[in-house]
Amino acid sequence: MKKILSLCLALLMVAGVCMFVPSCSTKAPALEDVYDRFVECIEKAHEVNVLLFGVGLPVYAREGDEEDLIHRYYGAAENGLEYVSIYTKYGSIEEIKAAIQEVYSKDYRESLFETLFTGYASDVVSGSILPARYSEDEKGMYQNSNVKPLVTGMRVYNYAEMKIVSPSNATLVKVELPSYSEDHPGEWVVLDLTFVYENGNWYLDGPSC
Repeated sequence: MKKILSLCLALLMVAGVCMFVPSCSTKAPALEDVYDRFVECIEKAHEVNVLLFGVGLPVYAREGDEEDLIHRYYGAAENGLEYVSIYTKYGSIEEIKAAIQEVYSKDYRESLFETLFTGYASDVVSGSILPARYSEDEKGMYQNSNVKPLVTGMRVYNYAEMKIVSPSNATLVKVELPSYSEDHPGEWVVLDLTFVYENGNWYLDGPSC
């Protein structure tokens, strides 16, 4: 009897925990339960995506009146590296990483970190090398002007039309969401976004731009 009572208590405790942990169920959450977090991720991604895919951070120009006066780049190699302005919100690589970690899943952000801070050689196109976009040393942080923006216009979303679609489950949710780019206002398309549940919260598992 004691063993039976202990088993019943254990099952009740697990059931109580599973009320709050999505991984205990295979069913996708209701949209109203995840809506606010999904919108928060997408909105925060606007700013992060500028660092990842857009124009990046403000930098000091290699030419112009200020450079003629200060000679910030005197003796610097012509390698495309430009000093990031001290008046930017993100003054180090760690601060950029922290902003990305608020929005994107572990697997996706690790691939972003490689592209942004290490660079890579393409296996598809022989001899094709993408340099790191950001680097830093004791003098400060640099942005590589040879890495060109992939996206120039911010996306606008109609959150009222967001809906969960298949395949979705308790820890991976796909949504459809009407959107248009500021580069092409009014040209609505339906985007598919994926969110994953990690460490007690939901994160985008791919780009939202």
